[in-house]
Amino acid sequence: MKIAIVVASLLALASAAPKPFVVGGEDAARDEFPYQISLQWGVLGIFQHVCGGSIIAPQWVLTAGHCVTELPFPGDMKIHAGILKLNDNVESRQTIKVVDRIVHPDYAGGVNPNDVALLKLAEPLEFNDSVQPIALPAAGDIPSGDSVLSGWGSTSSGQIPSMPNNLQKIDLPLLSNEECANALSAIMGTSEPLNQDNVCTGPLDGGKSACSGDSGGPLAQDGKVIGIVSWGIMPCGSTGAPSVYTQVSSFVDFINKHVSA
Repeated sequence: MKIAIVVASLLALASAAPKPFVVGGEDAARDEFPYQISLQWGVLGIFQHVCGGSIIAPQWVLTAGHCVTELPFPGDMKIHAGILKLNDNVESRQTIKVVDRIVHPDYAGGVNPNDVALLKLAEPLEFNDSVQPIALPAAGDIPSGDSVLSGWGSTSSGQIPSMPNNLQKIDLPLLSNEECANALSAIMGTSEPLNQDNVCTGPLDGGKSACSGDSGGPLAQDGKVIGIVSWGIMPCGSTGAPSVYTQVSSFVDFINKHVSA
């Protein structure tokens, strides 16, 4: 629902429509990603998974700005932590209401730079083997090498999404900003809205990518969250198409300003 709006916002840029979703991954194990949460949105008590997010402090979750701004109308938000499957009814599951949504002031909505937001929880999470925070990178750090993506996004490489119940994971190579810009330009005729505050993953030979429902979720490396799923090209996993993330190291000051307050 929300993701379709994000896709539509970039239809004017290319016939291959950008879209945030894990394609080509595999089932994660229980407690393998204790920092991963499912962000749920609902009206009149009926909730559904809309985005991922990362626990960064007892009362704070890091996610994408569009996971807040692109909802069709006001509703309630809550997070599920300590789960492997979306329908998990296990002792480790913690469900907490979101009481504040702080979107980066320079984020214009849709597929745009500064796609980052913080969610404040009504009460602190209880940390244990199933629920743990993930560290932030150093401010200004430029990541390279390999990374791991996790999420409950679509596993389909076609036009029709296939949403998993079990959390998915996949190892992905990081691309330089130049490689990413060149790849996007080859597909869309432009690399906009990519900028220096983004980080991208391949592989450019296709078959592996983030996808719909992964939005806002963590791209991690060496125990740190280095990226937030922002947007990509549909169909997910298309040859030559990178996945685009908000580069967390560019927003450490923004995060600390609110989390430390």
